[in-house]
Amino acid sequence: MAKCVTGLNKIATFAVVALIHGPAVASTFSGELPVGYSDSRFQVGAGTSLLAIDISALGIRDPTLCASCNSTYTDNYTVSLFNQTGALLESVNETNYLYYNMYSSSHGIGAGPVFIAVPTGATTLEIQSQLYIAGLLDAGGLPLNFGSLTISSDGSITAATPIPSTLPLLATGLVALGMLGWRIKRQRNGAPLAAA
Repeated sequence: MAKCVTGLNKIATFAVVALIHGPAVASTFSGELPVGYSDSRFQVGAGTSLLAIDISALGIRDPTLCASCNSTYTDNYTVSLFNQTGALLESVNETNYLYYNMYSSSHGIGAGPVFIAVPTGATTLEIQSQLYIAGLLDAGGLPLNFGSLTISSDGSITAATPIPSTLPLLATGLVALGMLGWRIKRQRNGAPLAAA
């Protein structure tokens, strides 16, 4: 039983260390942006000099559209970089759009990553996005209501809220394993268990 508890302690320690340190060394962030206005903030690591930001909306063409009607997404967004005191260092306006119909090929401008040089001293990245999607469906057949955001950098980048949403799930799992170990230990020692 002692080996089991020691093994569980090692697994728990590894999991906590991986959750704490994992995002800090990542050079790519992937997430979603909702349709409409959104404001997202990220922490930029020291030594980061280049960012590639890609916002796209991929979905199934709505079959109820006429053949010559366009399926489209448009995203107007502003990328701002701030230093540690909150002073604005640089701000860039960008536009991505893509449209297509049954008779013509796709037409787009900026439909792909946008590269931005990071000024020295930048610690915070803010993306203010205004996303519009029409004529695209998600895998369930409902109107697509989000776009994909990918940020790649030559340094580290983390979301402004670095605690992953899986942390409560991990804690619950560890508590359950602990309770299971305690129950097994009590059974081996011959202690009677209370009836449930």
